[in-house]
Amino acid sequence: MMSGKPIDMSKLRNVIKLYTQGKSKIFISEYLQLSRNTVKKYINQFLSSKKNV
Repeated sequence: MMSGKPIDMSKLRNVIKLYTQGKSKIFISEYLQLSRNTVKKYINQFLSSKKNV
């Protein structure tokens, strides 16, 4: 695992786009070839940023 790696903004946008379309975390991770933990991290960052608005 490569923790501390910078976030790829295009992948982040794709994760959020698929998530807001109702796709599952497992689907997103397989479709974008990301680990489920990365998908979870991106979604959690998205959700926490929405709360701060």
